[in-house]
Amino acid sequence: MLKVFLVEDEIVVREGIRNSVPWEKTAYTLSGEAPDGEMALPMIQDIKPDIIVTDIRMPFMDGLALSRIVRKTLPWIKIIILSGHDEFEYAREAISIGVEGYLLKPVSSDDMLKALDKVALRISEEQAKLRDIENLKEKLRDASSLLRDKWLGDFINGRISGTSALENDFGVDLSSRFYAACAIVIEPSRGETVRQGAAGPLAAAFIIKSITENYSSCVFFQESGAVFALIVKGDAASAVEETAYTIAQAVIHEVRRDTDCGAAVGIGPGVERAGEVPASFKAALTAAKTLAEKSQFKIADAGNAASNAAGRPPCIPDAAFYKNAPFSSVNGDFMFTKLKYADKRDVDSMLEGYVGMLGNSFDENPLFVYLVAGEIIMAASKIVEALGGDLTIISPFALTQHEVSEFASSKEAFLEKFRSLLIAAIEWRDAHSGGRYQAVIMKARAYIDLNYTSGEISLHSTANFAGVSPNHLSAIFAQETGENFIDYLTRVRIEKAKFLLKNTAMKSADIAYETGFNDPHYFSYIFKKNTGMSPREYRSGKK
Repeated sequence: MLKVFLVEDEIVVREGIRNSVPWEKTAYTLSGEAPDGEMALPMIQDIKPDIIVTDIRMPFMDGLALSRIVRKTLPWIKIIILSGHDEFEYAREAISIGVEGYLLKPVSSDDMLKALDKVALRISEEQAKLRDIENLKEKLRDASSLLRDKWLGDFINGRISGTSALENDFGVDLSSRFYAACAIVIEPSRGETVRQGAAGPLAAAFIIKSITENYSSCVFFQESGAVFALIVKGDAASAVEETAYTIAQAVIHEVRRDTDCGAAVGIGPGVERAGEVPASFKAALTAAKTLAEKSQFKIADAGNAASNAAGRPPCIPDAAFYKNAPFSSVNGDFMFTKLKYADKRDVDSMLEGYVGMLGNSFDENPLFVYLVAGEIIMAASKIVEALGGDLTIISPFALTQHEVSEFASSKEAFLEKFRSLLIAAIEWRDAHSGGRYQAVIMKARAYIDLNYTSGEISLHSTANFAGVSPNHLSAIFAQETGENFIDYLTRVRIEKAKFLLKNTAMKSADIAYETGFNDPHYFSYIFKKNTGMSPREYRSGKK
């Protein structure tokens, strides 16, 4: 299904398109709508539709300004322009921007579907081009490109000094005030039906190359096999991070949409010297590979793992035990992911899975118990170290070979000890705000919870309150909470509307305005889309 977003200031026109097109019977879904470009832009950045249908002349931000921004920041989105008969000059400028379709008002449902079908065909054609493997090989594998990639691979892996890299013979400009390295790992999608003739890893590589070519401040190359590297440069650390997140979002979206592969992206910590770029890449690569191994095709911020990427082991004092036990083969990432957001009430269920996996090992294979103990200890260590703490200080027992061996042969003792350890780690996390972006997410959520009744709340206003850019907030909000900004805002509004419908006598239209919807009809549409019932049906208790 292709996602369509509608931008139109005339409510009659907007309702006509929304209600006259039988969306459920087509290959399209109406993913959102807005009355002007200014309100639409943050929603588009968050929803990431495939096609935008927008009026040309609107207040605040017109369709042309919106189209220019979208073409620059979300280049894969196709745009269809709506125009009146007297707006030829606007239409001509729209065509120069690169819109895909142009419709004169009034627009019938047949005209709209024909325009959407035409754009959908264009998308299909673009996807078909990606399947031309020989053409891709020719573009990606010429001799000079291979030599450049090999040299950059030597640099990113620390085999060439920063000074030598700055004075290279390949015409690669690596001079900058700030850097961040990104690692992109391409993996075939697992557990999904492969589409007939769908493009594979080589097409994904070409997509990434096409995206990064739009950023003059970036250096992109193939590091090895299905691993690609990106060096992002900038005059400020925040600008470097912003660019890295923007590119990562585009890569993940376009690779998923146009191929049967997934892209896992690791973003390394920002550094100030070219010679420190390899350390940033090492952290990014570790993060990206961890995601790819689990088929988690998203962004991983490796900034918190800088110490681990630099080769330092977690803060376990008995280094010999750590090496021999065999903890060196464990990274704790699976438990770490759970611990980031777990509540103390979740500890028992988290440990049950490990105990079940151990089976009879408490009596027969203590080394396997040590291995699992290492997984848990490393995860707890990462949580605490990310906040500047030391697990050896807050742990309720000594993290030594002798101490662990004391309870390695008893399931009951194992559960008791590690339950206390995980609770201590969670309490430390909660007391020290948790994760790198938790403070930002908490501020954003607080702002939404206080201002959801306003029809003017947007990704931009929320990002401004939280002190980050809209693109950055969009990326980290989805990464840290598991749902995007618009979904969270809509859920807050719908839950409040459900409460008002059940506990007050307010009219549905009044509830719409009370919960931040500027249009009662759109409120009814969104309410039914999210609950499966109209507001009237929900109030009456009809199933």
